[in-house]
Amino acid sequence: MMGRRNRPILLLSAAALGTALLTGCGNETPVQEAEEEGPAAAAKILGESVTMESEVEEVVGPNVFIVGEDTMVLAAGMTENLAEGDDVRVDGTVQSFLMSDVEPRLGIDLNDDETERVVEFEQELVVVADQVEEL
Repeated sequence: MMGRRNRPILLLSAAALGTALLTGCGNETPVQEAEEEGPAAAAKILGESVTMESEVEEVVGPNVFIVGEDTMVLAAGMTENLAEGDDVRVDGTVQSFLMSDVEPRLGIDLNDDETERVVEFEQELVVVADQVEEL
């Protein structure tokens, strides 16, 4: 049986674990971590705000880039100064990617290169960026 004295430590540990889930570091993003943990973790992160710091692996176009090992970031017009290898901090929301939602729901008009690349992320978790900052 757990005494009252141990509860604050347990609660603090749970809070720290929750924060770690939503804050990516290194090359593994919170989206990748959740996907690796399985469907329950992926469902839990869906719709959550995340802040992650990671390296840009690919700039697909003016609205899309890839970070970590394979996390797509939709960032309307925010990729102008980004290059492969740049370290970035992304604040955004985790969403399930549906190509049909990009323009009408998110207001992002993808170019042909972006459209060709993003189809492989259909129904995958992605981050819709509110802010992208080079580090």
